[in-house]
Amino acid sequence: MKRVALAGALLLALSACADAELLNQANLGGQPVKLTENAGQCVLDRGEQRLALDMPWPCGLSPDRAGKARVEQFGGMSIVLVTHVQPHPTLKGECLKTSRAVRLTPAGLEASTPAPSASCDTGFEDQKMFTGMFQW
Repeated sequence: MKRVALAGALLLALSACADAELLNQANLGGQPVKLTENAGQCVLDRGEQRLALDMPWPCGLSPDRAGKARVEQFGGMSIVLVTHVQPHPTLKGECLKTSRAVRLTPAGLEASTPAPSASCDTGFEDQKMFTGMFQW
């Protein structure tokens, strides 16, 4: 029983740490952007434009190798990757992850289609996650 309580406390502590470490700000095409919450959903805010991402809060920006928000340049556009990770509802120790790339086009922010996966990882992602979900 003590082991179960200890494991539960450890998971809560790790969960709190993960939430505290989510990256929520970046510089996209020379303009600051920030992830915010609206009615339990993630929104990417660029000041004059707010893009609802249709993914639950909390969410975070994918990090670069230095631990800062990663911004990829591709096709003359700046791109960030937004992720949301939650525990799997029935499989202990497993997670459900949703990722969406967001690029800055001349018309404004544009989100890719969502990419669901079975992963708990929120670390460095392959460039294909930033570029492969868009029509070029």
